[in-house]
Amino acid sequence: MFFIHLSILLISISYVSLSTVNCPVEADPATILSCVAIDAVGLVEATKGNIKVFCAMAERFMECVKTKTRGCVGEEFVRGSLSELIELSQKCCVNTNEKPSEECPFNAKPNCFSTNDVALSTDGHEIPIGDLKLGDTVLAIDQNQNIISSDVVAILHYENNSQVLFYTITTEFGSQLSVTSEHLIFIGNDRYIQAKDLTLNNTLYVVHNTVLREEKIESINYKIKRGYSTPVTSAGTIIVNKIGSSCYSTVYSHRLAHYVLAPLRWLYYVKKQLKMVDTNRIENGIHWYPKTLNNIMYTILPTIFTSTKL
Repeated sequence: MFFIHLSILLISISYVSLSTVNCPVEADPATILSCVAIDAVGLVEATKGNIKVFCAMAERFMECVKTKTRGCVGEEFVRGSLSELIELSQKCCVNTNEKPSEECPFNAKPNCFSTNDVALSTDGHEIPIGDLKLGDTVLAIDQNQNIISSDVVAILHYENNSQVLFYTITTEFGSQLSVTSEHLIFIGNDRYIQAKDLTLNNTLYVVHNTVLREEKIESINYKIKRGYSTPVTSAGTIIVNKIGSSCYSTVYSHRLAHYVLAPLRWLYYVKKQLKMVDTNRIENGIHWYPKTLNNIMYTILPTIFTSTKL
């Protein structure tokens, strides 16, 4: 989203350059590109959890644009295009002894999938991730890389209006998936790695004519989107945008996460037998069980079980 605003800003240079003789862009239109280069470096650093680098970048970038457009007819127009960056700075850039706002999209949380991506029902219909509810049956994958059906047994984290930084992964045939940095992605042979550790050497598994086929990763980009959800199926896996994925994040081991969340599955099946499953829309927030469990694990053995304390 932010990069789109930068593109608009560059397009607007043609308007800005209709300016006074003191306009720097008038003298050298390419001068504004130095500001864009600052942004690319800072945003990548922010995805690695280095919010301080992002904040320093944001300050330099905004000062750069203001300096390069000072004295131009479109000066106020260009400054208005910085509104999104200013909003991000207000949420993420705080004093040394303060914590960034919960609304800062660079905060590490079990965010998971974009609510705009889609799961697949057993009859092939697409269901937006944001619309999934307990009891829905969706396509998933088993340990043998077969496509199976699986019930949604819990929603671990749901926010319909918060901004989050997603890794948007695109394959060689155009399949695309948006997940947060610590979400586990299926890469074959019952192996899963966090999205931030994916490289162009990895392959994803994509539904094609009712089977999974390998597709090489062509690109990994960063996008800020609004809305995320963490649906968990009984299988612990889910197919999103036709790409096989784990349901779990902030942990290193898919198998361990699936094991420790067994009580949620048991509780769901008991409620299902008693016809007590709540199929109403899920409320915003983090489910109490994984939050408590995650923090206990992080305290005991943080580098083995989980990468983030909630």
